[in-house]
Parts: sequence; C-alpha cells; structure tokens
Amino acid sequence: MPDVRKSKTSAHSELRLVPIPLADEICPGDSLANKLLESLRRRHTHFQPGDILVVKHKVVSKSEGRLVDLATIDPSEESIAWAKQYALDARVIELALRESRAVIRRNNGVLITETHHGFLCANSGVDVSNVNGGTHALLLPKTQTAPPPTFAASSNALPASPSPSSSPTVLAVPGAKA
Repeated sequence: MPDVRKSKTSAHSELRLVPIPLADEICPGDSLANKLLESLRRRHTHFQPGDILVVKHKVVSKSEGRLVDLATIDPSEESIAWAKQYALDARVIELALRESRAVIRRNNGVLITETHHGFLCANSGVDVSNVNGGTHALLLPKTQTAPPPTFAASSNALPASPSPSSSPTVLAVPGAKA
C-alpha cells in the first residue's frame, strides 16, 4: 500500500486546522481583518491559495458591535410568562423573539426560531455565555452569507500573503464558545 503522506497529490488534499490566536479581546468597531492579519504576521504565517479561514460567529458579532446591554431590554408579557415558567431571564427571551422571523417550536424553555437570516436555531442564536459577566447578550452577526467587506479589502491590502490571489475564503460559523 503506498504511503499517502508522500504522494504528490495528497499534499493538495490535506486538511489542516491551524488556530490563529488573537493578542486581545475583540471589541465593537475593531477591524477583525487587521487583528487576524497581525496575528498571522506575528506567527510568520500567510494564507495559501485555496485556504479557508473559519471565524467563530461570536468574534464577528463582537466586532460588529452586536452586544446588547440587558438593562435596556423591556420584556413583553409573553417573554415574562415564558421565562417565569422555566426560570429564565425574560430579557433574553425578548431578544430571541425580536431576532426571530418565526417561532418554530417551544420546548423545555428553549425557543426554536427562524432568524431574520433564515437560520433555524435555539433562541435565535442570542448568546449570554462569557459576555461581560452576564450583563449583556450577543446577537448573531448582521450578515451570515459573506465576510464583512472590510476583511476582503484588508486581506488584499495588507502584506500577509504572497499575493492577493492567496486571500482565503472566509466563513463565519456558529459553534463552540469563543
């Protein structure tokens, strides 16, 4: 059996995951592109043709300023009743309803909703875990179909890769905590 690792064709079909640690927390208004590219420079790494950069949606949301101070939310009667039944924060339920196009299902304290983006997810993707000590909520990024335009422009303008054609495809994905 041939050693796949030494095959010339296997080098192009290899899948590697390379973390890009950022120096500090992402804040509203930060250029996510600049922070990622600066991190790549510090690591002496650059994008290769065909690379895909996967960015946690929470990081994109933070840079877009999608933080909501829960003290500013006045929950509806519907949110209060649902939250009371399951010992939840009515303000978070209210945000989930506001961020939804439709409520698909209500079960065991979880709202399964269709977001304005067209995604089906729990509580419209409203996240209160690890967000300013529970005083704020984080909403899904404004756009889920393409990278923020500033990333595309910055990745070509900044010399992190050998050529503009080496700019990665960018995906913002929901998932594990950021």
